[in-house]
Amino acid sequence: MTRAVPRSGRITHAQILCLLFGVAFLIRILFAQADLFLHNWDERFHALVARNLMHDPFKPMLIANPLAAYDFKDWTGNNIWLHKQPLFLWQMALSMKVFGVSELALRLPSVLTGSLMVVLLFRIAFLLTANTTLSLLAATLLCFSHFHLELIAGIHAMDHNDVALGFYVLASLWAWAEYRRDGRWHWAFLVGAFAGCAILNKWLVGLTVFLGWSVHILSTMRQKNLRRETGHFLLALLVCGAVFVPWQVYIASTWPIEAKYEYDYNNRHLTEAIEGHGGSIWYYAENVPALFGKYVWVLIPVGVGLALASRTIDRSLLRPLLAIVAFVFLFFSLSVKTKINTYVFFVAPLCMIFMATGLSELHRRTGSRVLFVLASCAGVVLSFDPGRTLAYFSASNVERNRRIETTRILKDLKSSLPADVRVVLNTNDLENLDLMFYNNDLTAYRRLSKSEFESLAKQGTAVAAFKSDGRHDLPDYVSAYPLLHVIDRGYAFRDDPY
Repeated sequence: MTRAVPRSGRITHAQILCLLFGVAFLIRILFAQADLFLHNWDERFHALVARNLMHDPFKPMLIANPLAAYDFKDWTGNNIWLHKQPLFLWQMALSMKVFGVSELALRLPSVLTGSLMVVLLFRIAFLLTANTTLSLLAATLLCFSHFHLELIAGIHAMDHNDVALGFYVLASLWAWAEYRRDGRWHWAFLVGAFAGCAILNKWLVGLTVFLGWSVHILSTMRQKNLRRETGHFLLALLVCGAVFVPWQVYIASTWPIEAKYEYDYNNRHLTEAIEGHGGSIWYYAENVPALFGKYVWVLIPVGVGLALASRTIDRSLLRPLLAIVAFVFLFFSLSVKTKINTYVFFVAPLCMIFMATGLSELHRRTGSRVLFVLASCAGVVLSFDPGRTLAYFSASNVERNRRIETTRILKDLKSSLPADVRVVLNTNDLENLDLMFYNNDLTAYRRLSKSEFESLAKQGTAVAAFKSDGRHDLPDYVSAYPLLHVIDRGYAFRDDPY
């Protein structure tokens, strides 16, 4: 006979949430500080723009002091940088303003918001299922998700941009789930505020919560008078617009040509495979194992079926969440020609609720706590994918080792340059951006044309350049310049060209 646990001895939800946040924060800090360099795509761009925003938060710039002509359409080398919405960049800039310029500081906002996502997912899962164990399991799957951890570390393209999008979308869904619980207007206000922040990170996919809310209104309109809820829906929309519209007005009036081009560029993702990122309609289905972990992803359809059959799950919340997941995957699979696996990951946390539902059913059907614990541990391990993590951080990862050494050289560069040098040439690939991030008063280029270089020479500008190595050679008009300081390269070039 087992003794009942006294009520005072039970772990409260508040304690669970604190524990979840602490574990999530610790593992994300470990990943965020593991790579002391900027990743190729797209972290180096985000980092440099954020650093420049530290000095002027309302003027997003990539190359802050361009010395050569540039194409404003080239987001990899222009001046005014409107390629992404600014909120996540402001977060990174504020972090570096407070903690100093470093890789960890620029990743700290992703560490914090990524950790909060684990807590939010627990709460959403509990409001949906009223099952503490299932909710804890869903949150744990997100806590150890290798894909989420790699986004926070900057390894995947879109990195901190997609972490911020995922956080604000999940926060808006959490606020709406709380609104569903008690119907008070302040939750509707938060729905709009978080949705507006989501748009201010990655444009109109931030409206996701309103899709779910619309599904709920349509599915219940015959059951009750929805005048009050419709009013709250409109309030949320107004708040959402108040958050993201001012920035659009500002950039459209301040940089109209650049803003129009970027809006048009965003729309082209629907009709073109931008920058070669194409794929079939099965692209995202084929990438599901990469997003969730090998084998464990099969629990998603299982969990969806079990959730639909359950009599205890809140169906008024389940229908909108399922509609959101289905719409996002179908929309990006069928309607968007540009395919990148991170595009759909902002709804992945919702899928983890269904993964946890599948695992919980094992416990219900077998009654074996040991089997349930073993299966849950296996699911978390598969989600974490330790083999992938160990391979990336191993000593045999040549490119990672090269980037570490390169960054060491770039960080120490100023100490070896004459005091009057403000221009550096002949960098490797896009590492001129890294150089400017670590040396904010330098302007760096991979190369300059003869006419561009001659305009500098006429001004008597002192120039430094990395020495030739047989693949990136200095042209004669640079090597013969009397005010040239040659830098011993000190690191290896990438074999693959930009």
